[in-house]
Amino acid sequence: MKKRLTVFLLLGTLIFSGCAKEDGENNNFTVSGGVEQSQAENRVLTLSMRVPETLNPLRNREETVDTILKLIYQPLIAIDEAGKPAPSVAESWSISKDGLTVSLQLRNDITWQNGAALTADDVAFSIETIRASEEDAVYKKVLDYVSGYSKTGTYSIDIHFRAPFSKNLAALSFPVISGGYYQGQTDPKSDVNLSPMGSGPYAMQSYSIASEMKLTVNPSYIGGTPTIENISVRTTGGAETDVYAFDQGMTDILVTDAIETGRYADEGVSGVYQFTCSQYDFIGFNFKRTLFQDKSMRQAIAYALPKKSICETVYLQYAKMANTPVSPSSWLYEENVAPFEYDSDMAATLLKNVGWVDKNGDGRLEKEGENGQEQLHVSILANQENSARRQVATKLRDELTLLGFDVSLDIQPFEQYQEKFTNGDFDLVVGGWKMSPVTDLYSFFGSNGDLNYIGYENEQMDALLLAANQAVGEGETLLAYSSLQKRIAEELPYISIAYRNQAMFTSNRVGGIVVPTEENIFYTINEWTFNSKKE
Repeated sequence: MKKRLTVFLLLGTLIFSGCAKEDGENNNFTVSGGVEQSQAENRVLTLSMRVPETLNPLRNREETVDTILKLIYQPLIAIDEAGKPAPSVAESWSISKDGLTVSLQLRNDITWQNGAALTADDVAFSIETIRASEEDAVYKKVLDYVSGYSKTGTYSIDIHFRAPFSKNLAALSFPVISGGYYQGQTDPKSDVNLSPMGSGPYAMQSYSIASEMKLTVNPSYIGGTPTIENISVRTTGGAETDVYAFDQGMTDILVTDAIETGRYADEGVSGVYQFTCSQYDFIGFNFKRTLFQDKSMRQAIAYALPKKSICETVYLQYAKMANTPVSPSSWLYEENVAPFEYDSDMAATLLKNVGWVDKNGDGRLEKEGENGQEQLHVSILANQENSARRQVATKLRDELTLLGFDVSLDIQPFEQYQEKFTNGDFDLVVGGWKMSPVTDLYSFFGSNGDLNYIGYENEQMDALLLAANQAVGEGETLLAYSSLQKRIAEELPYISIAYRNQAMFTSNRVGGIVVPTEENIFYTINEWTFNSKKE
């Protein structure tokens, strides 16, 4: 099964592995004689991807292939380091008052590699190509947001949305392809669909199926000439093969969990460039349990969670601590919220204030309830395959036990863990979501949210979620997300833990300004160089 890119998912994806985990791993690795010769010349940047079914970016269904095709094609709207929409093919835009239409002004100086001008016809053709693509194509989810378009000029087009949504612009970061070049080519395996022709920094020079794709600088690219002129892309069988190839010096780039940083730093063979990925980790409360409907109880547990220690010992500092479900790297992240930093004394005080005390001196907290004296017992659900979650669950158990809780761990294989989580069969859950630039937080915290497995309901929260979703324009969106995050931090439906880091490791030949992002590891490819002393 091909791994799908989640960049355009409206909803988060339940995950239990690191950001870079892939399916179908094997140790196949193909090297042609031409590749070895280029490597010997030492002026070729060597990358990797899986064997492509097609090289048409809008028909493609494979994540690593999409990553490489970003070197050849430009997006309609780019996503910058802070996750904010930025000019690309579209140089400017305006949004209608009802939030249902964005009017785009395209650059009038972009040409395809064959010399033809890039126009609004190409944007329209790209949308139609997405419409005709397979359901698991990388950019198919664009149509969850885009309902249609109206060309308003040679270099202008209106995009119409199905509903007002503050993140609609993020859905427009799909690659633009040439209508004239691809017209009538419906078979993903046709010659045209295996011969990409874009407007990005690189052009395909040649492609040997299941072996190697050679790229060279595109002389018509308007974004500046890359310093590295030639790229060789080798086909690999899986993530394990990528690691092996990088370790053996066969490739120059490896993207993986940032925890691997120490391994490569100790060897002194690579540069390390960390970036925050989309994996958000949290602890969730089951609001079907009367115990957790008391905000003081949720706050007490939040104060008992040693987040700083978790960052140091579980994530090895390769994560960004978060106080809300929005990434700390995002332009929408609100820093001024209640942080609930570790404070066991405050946790004990809150518990005492709501009647939980150790009446018999056995070290366990009790409280008078409707059925007599109740003991403070909770269970923490986590999945056994995920070491980080197991460690977080264990640390929280230890802290709660010291406060007087009776705590049990419910460590399950992923399938059973997922079933328990989705069915509400837990007290506390250590979980994670893979978020995207167009994630709708209502899904997690709205009273009728599809992913609201914790059973949280709050009318004020619903109103704030709706306001954040329907905000139009940067200022209104920023204000709405600020108010929403302050409410989430105060209400604590989740205790936010962190957004994990990934790292891009480069061979000691690669230098220059290397700034990978979650959306595009080649964000600053024009400014990459070869280190002359190490060639």
